[in-house]
Amino acid sequence: MKEQALKQILRFSVVTVLVIFMNHAYGQIQRHFPETSLVGRLTASAFPEFVINGQTIYMGAGGQIRDANNLIILPTMLDKTGFIRYEQDIMGNLHRVWFLTEEEANQAQQEIASQPK
Repeated sequence: MKEQALKQILRFSVVTVLVIFMNHAYGQIQRHFPETSLVGRLTASAFPEFVINGQTIYMGAGGQIRDANNLIILPTMLDKTGFIRYEQDIMGNLHRVWFLTEEEANQAQQEIASQPK
């Protein structure tokens, strides 16, 4: 009986340690954006219109918006502004939008600065 209890405690301890390390490692995952994605600053939105870099762009059918935690935001519920990466469909409408974390925004600004003009 004691042996079985010790085995259960050991299993619980191992699983607990693994879960703790797994959560810590998951927080370190970096998002990878498509090479064709563009960088911009979203300054206003009133679905289906979005103002990116001073230009009005409409959200296309099936468009998707993700916040800095990579969670989906419904376009009609969007109340954020800031640096984004985005993709357009073949008609020039917004297809996907990713809000950037502070680190990703800094990296995007460096990317923009290094591009030839």
